[in-house]
Amino acid sequence: MKMKKSDKVKWTLLKPYLISGVLLGFGWLTLFYGFKHTSISSAVMIYNMCPVYVMIAAPLLLKETISKIQIAVIFVSFLGLLLIVGHDLLEGYGSMGLALSAISGMLYATIVLINRSIKVRVDNQTATFVQIFTAMIVLLPFVLIDGTILTVVDLDSRAVTYTILLGILHTSVAYTMFFSLYTHMKSVEIVSYSYLEPLFGILFSVIFVGETLTLPQIIGGILILGSTYLGEMLKDRKLFKEKRSYSNVSVNAPDNRY
Repeated sequence: MKMKKSDKVKWTLLKPYLISGVLLGFGWLTLFYGFKHTSISSAVMIYNMCPVYVMIAAPLLLKETISKIQIAVIFVSFLGLLLIVGHDLLEGYGSMGLALSAISGMLYATIVLINRSIKVRVDNQTATFVQIFTAMIVLLPFVLIDGTILTVVDLDSRAVTYTILLGILHTSVAYTMFFSLYTHMKSVEIVSYSYLEPLFGILFSVIFVGETLTLPQIIGGILILGSTYLGEMLKDRKLFKEKRSYSNVSVNAPDNRY
């Protein structure tokens, strides 16, 4: 159920978005620190275990049923995770970056579960503003403690431009567009496009950062991203068929009003 624009926003409606904002801030924090302690490509792939964590937690927290396909996806994804973790440990990255990336994925999975449980939703702009503003408040103490906030004065014009673009275009605008997709696109289409994010993240790490992908990373990434993608696609198709069959039954049902 979506709240009408004319309705006044109550604080009780904003509670799940405030909690999501806190988790979003810590999710960014753990992911950014994960980048510092491991390769970007590995961090992105481990972070994108998020759908798997949702599959594991949803039956326990939301009482959703888990299918055989989802069980297979979980198994295959963890095989891919083991390949990536094993490779990074052999390369001497240590466990810190891997653990932080995994925690980031778990935090984002929690956000997904919270968003699923929301019964009365606010408009997209309000949801985006509340979550990002709350995440900013969470991140601010860490910036102050780290002592790097004064370096903003020393930033050149290019760095300032990139920072503004990152905050406005790649965060605020991107989140607003993402939330609005649910009213314009089918969930299966959203799932398809959402998997472009990790693919471009890995591609850009190779092009712009100069990272190299090894065979274990490639196989692990294919197992994680490929299995979760197929799992989500098959799940959405199954739901679509169930809705269509239900609507057909409703249409063909006899009218017993008379």
